Amino acid sequence: MLQAPPAELDGAAPVQVHSLVSHKHVPLYLFAIKSLAGYWRQVGAVVHDDGSLTDADRALLEEQVLGVRVIRRPDADDMVQAMLGDHPLLAEVRRRNVRILQLVDYFLLGDADLVIGMDSDILFFGEPLEVVRWAAATERQPAFMYSQERFASGRLPGGVRWIPEALPDVPYVPHMCCGFVCAHRRRFLDLDYLEVMMDRTPREILFRPRHVTQMFYSVLGGRLGDAAQPLGEPYRSGPWSRLPPAENRVLCHYFASIESAEAEDNIRRLPELFRRALQQLEGAEQRG
Repeated sequence: MLQAPPAELDGAAPVQVHSLVSHKHVPLYLFAIKSLAGYWRQVGAVVHDDGSLTDADRALLEEQVLGVRVIRRPDADDMVQAMLGDHPLLAEVRRRNVRILQLVDYFLLGDADLVIGMDSDILFFGEPLEVVRWAAATERQPAFMYSQERFASGRLPGGVRWIPEALPDVPYVPHMCCGFVCAHRRRFLDLDYLEVMMDRTPREILFRPRHVTQMFYSVLGGRLGDAAQPLGEPYRSGPWSRLPPAENRVLCHYFASIESAEAEDNIRRLPELFRRALQQLEGAEQRG
């Protein structure tokens, strides 16, 4: 992967791909962004340091992703703290839960009109045509598009399942994963609305370490009505081994995800998937 050409992305594009990256996820992120660059280069790349990136990590990212903007955690904290002066609860949640950076910082610290939130454990196996068309639209495009996450049991995804009881009268997006989302920066994020929704959320939920970000992505999406739309089956989130067969899948989520109980399913159980990823990077090298 490191021998493949650097990801060459257009940093002046009106759309940016934002990712929260930890020290241990740097290799996964490089797979993710290079696999995207193999199909689509008209985007900028922004990496948000979760506080664990080293100087060597940042140097590697800048070497492997040309034009990437790496936002150090201390710098982000200083900038966002000043922006959240009128939203003390949101500021407190952000201080206590690093995952909230995936919601707040992506939109406050980006400088493009369109934001794509992408987890590090995503791999692209096809051109994201729907997203490319959304980014290029000259008319008013959806304010929010998201990867769907559906379980055979019908159970709602993590975080989203808390909404009906915690916020019973609040509209929300029912089957979504915030691991891959596309949003219009100013139309999607409403700090005042987010502050109110957090204030109404029971504290035993609000300060949980996981899934709270997904909960509030869903709530912010719900307020948009028809301007929030799911991406189709090719973008569906879930371990590759559990997804129904489809010839046109665009992405694989939870690719070798370190935190998952199935952390290495996609490599050990499905080595052909890993080979496809390497072949794609080799193809990018030949094209380069």
